[in-house]
Amino acid sequence: MALPWWRWRWWAFGVCSVLISGAGAQGRINFNPGDEETRAVPGDLRDDRKPALYTWDYGDCMEDSAIKITRFDAAYYSDNMTISFNINGYTTLVNESLMIHLSVAAYGESRFDLVFNPCRTNIPSLCPVTASVNITATHAVPVSENEVSGIPAIAFTIPDFEGRADLRIFSNSTKSQTACVTALITNGNSFSHPKIISPALGVLAASVGLASFITAMSGGDSIVSSRKLYAHTLSAHTLFSCFHSVYLTGTLSVNFPSVLLAFWSNFAWSAGIIGLDSMQRSLNRFTGGSKLVDGSLAPDRASFEMASDLYPLAKRYVRFGEHQKAGLPKPGNLTGFPATLAMNQVIVRNAFITSFLWALILLVAVAISIIGLKLAINVSIRVGIIKENRLLIFRESWWDFLESTLCKVFLTAVFPLVSLATFQFTLHEPGPSAIGAFVFILLTVGLSAAALAAYRARWRGGRVRVNRTNLVIYPQVRAGFIPWMVVSCRSSIDGTKRRIIMPWWELTIEVDGERGSVHENLKFIRQFGWLASRFRRRSWWAFGPLLFFEILRGILHGGGSGNSKAQVYGLLIVETIYFIVLAYMMPFESTRLNVFAAYMLPTMRVSTLAILCVVLATPELNRIIVTVLGIVVIVIQGATVAVVIAFSLINLYATYLKIAPRGTQIRPESMNPTREKYLNHIEKRALDLPTVHSTQQQLSATGPAPSSFSVNYIRRCPKIDDECDGPARSVFSRNSYMGSAAWERGEDEPVSRVGSPNYPLARLQRPVWPADSPGFANASEAVSTSPSNANSDMDPHFSRDSAAQPKDASSTHTTTTREHESSTKTL
Repeated sequence: MALPWWRWRWWAFGVCSVLISGAGAQGRINFNPGDEETRAVPGDLRDDRKPALYTWDYGDCMEDSAIKITRFDAAYYSDNMTISFNINGYTTLVNESLMIHLSVAAYGESRFDLVFNPCRTNIPSLCPVTASVNITATHAVPVSENEVSGIPAIAFTIPDFEGRADLRIFSNSTKSQTACVTALITNGNSFSHPKIISPALGVLAASVGLASFITAMSGGDSIVSSRKLYAHTLSAHTLFSCFHSVYLTGTLSVNFPSVLLAFWSNFAWSAGIIGLDSMQRSLNRFTGGSKLVDGSLAPDRASFEMASDLYPLAKRYVRFGEHQKAGLPKPGNLTGFPATLAMNQVIVRNAFITSFLWALILLVAVAISIIGLKLAINVSIRVGIIKENRLLIFRESWWDFLESTLCKVFLTAVFPLVSLATFQFTLHEPGPSAIGAFVFILLTVGLSAAALAAYRARWRGGRVRVNRTNLVIYPQVRAGFIPWMVVSCRSSIDGTKRRIIMPWWELTIEVDGERGSVHENLKFIRQFGWLASRFRRRSWWAFGPLLFFEILRGILHGGGSGNSKAQVYGLLIVETIYFIVLAYMMPFESTRLNVFAAYMLPTMRVSTLAILCVVLATPELNRIIVTVLGIVVIVIQGATVAVVIAFSLINLYATYLKIAPRGTQIRPESMNPTREKYLNHIEKRALDLPTVHSTQQQLSATGPAPSSFSVNYIRRCPKIDDECDGPARSVFSRNSYMGSAAWERGEDEPVSRVGSPNYPLARLQRPVWPADSPGFANASEAVSTSPSNANSDMDPHFSRDSAAQPKDASSTHTTTTREHESSTKTL
């Protein structure tokens, strides 16, 4: 039989639809006001038409109900302004008359109420109810425009309409509620569809990881050269970090709008939240979680078929939703992580174990894939499909590739697993909590030990030095109109008036001997390339602080559950610091990674938390405004996801440009110049040279800059010859004998030290080398051209007063020399 037209249209909506955000069950109703005068008679309408609003999955809202509801469908048909409902169930009551109350709430406010007596509406199974008769009630109630006028117009078009339908049954004898069932309401529109979007994102993530692996395996003629190319691939870790940041926002203890929960359910797979029924049933036996719906609550098809025969109106009903799983939160509860998990039909107790099992499955799949690739390459070489000299890097180091890839998987999974493990601690379940503690210690201690081992391997035998410096924060305009704050060294902001100077400290490690770049150390790349290969040469150590932030964020996301303000505000502070650190460091070699991981992703996290702070700080905020804020969050997170998808596609094409050997021609030929520029850019980025500012580039273009170096004065320190009174002094003191007239005559002559009048006279001995030596001739010329007080600024006994009177000092020296000459002639 062909599907009704509204059914295939529903699947068309499914391209962007998702299970509504309720804490487990989903049901939604839309009211489309129609014209009462022109509405058609129900019998003249198609039985299989789609209602304007209808309920989705439903659940009990009362414990120990005397009436068990096994089916609840309600719908509003705008074409004839009719509300119809269908109820199946059973009861333990005997001969009890009832009253039924049907209410609809939308965006936190009551929009519709209907009270009726089933005995006056031709529902014999409810008039009265008895344990020997199954309940089968199908009824249509005409409504007027005034009765549905409270439904907002946005209800008919907005995705993931936030509404709830409650059916309450009261006993006339006890005048108390005997049963209650609630369902969320939908209009068929939604922001997401996990069955389509999740596999597409999964294929994209697998392609990005495979591209990185291929680049590292065959991107160059050596491991060092392939590392340069690998550093410019988009990391699968970065892609998953984006997906994790989107989905695990749902761990916050906030009353979310339904649109957010629907959007986040597309990314649940990235955190390992995949709700297979067989896996969940097995986990229920281990975790002690509530069992799934048993046979007693299953729909009674016999009674439904009987009602269809008795009441022709029942033909128009199609089953919209199912009874929700036991253990899921009550429909309409949109607060916290349980509501986020309920979108994927996973109960809270099973969340961590589900994620951990899928992480183990991923590890096994990766290990089998790499080992299988190694065996396939060996077989291909033996049969001649692949040449002997191909893929040497992978064939010689395949075990290192296997270890690095498995460690990278652990590094990628650290944020979701730490979040879910610490969240498991808050549930106080002995078995799952023990496994959570083991995984938490394994990840935090294991990855921290690996980071410390990488530091030790690089800094072995070094000495730690802490140097005091200054940082300057000053405003700047980017792209001509975007205000920006720049954090820089003080020496690079000359001419900036509005600036903030703050103290800073630089940690340096002094090592003995010369050590090459960390990215040229083959042993280090083999052992710790999965940690440091994508970072710049000067920031290779950045993986340690970033790992610390990842673990801290995970603890706040999971362990802070139940304390909403400390959780949200603490995360906002941590994410802001994380953003500032990354923006200042710009640690990655790849420009795409720096733009996305250092700017866009932290900006998305901070802005999302800031908006959720508004929702948290005002609990009584109108739910329509909360929904608008939720749509703003979806726009921010959706734009970030769109950018990372675009970068992923660019990365796939860039991989094709990089893996071909240098010098070979690629197709299309027009891309060869672009490829050469790209490879030259990679070589330049690997050197990690300081950035040349635009002003310096302009000066270098106009010519060499004039030297600004000048010497104001020189202060002389004591020398060895200052303490000698004999012939040895002439060997060290050049001015003491080169500046005397006795040197020209070859005589020994006492000379006072220039600039030190209190210094005792000394007898100088003629040097042992001849006077006609070219070295002495040059030295004599140099001395004769220099001023008489050339060394006075180097003398520690020199005073500025004596420097102010150079002529007196010179005359004193000349007079002393002439007196000594005259006395020598007399003798």
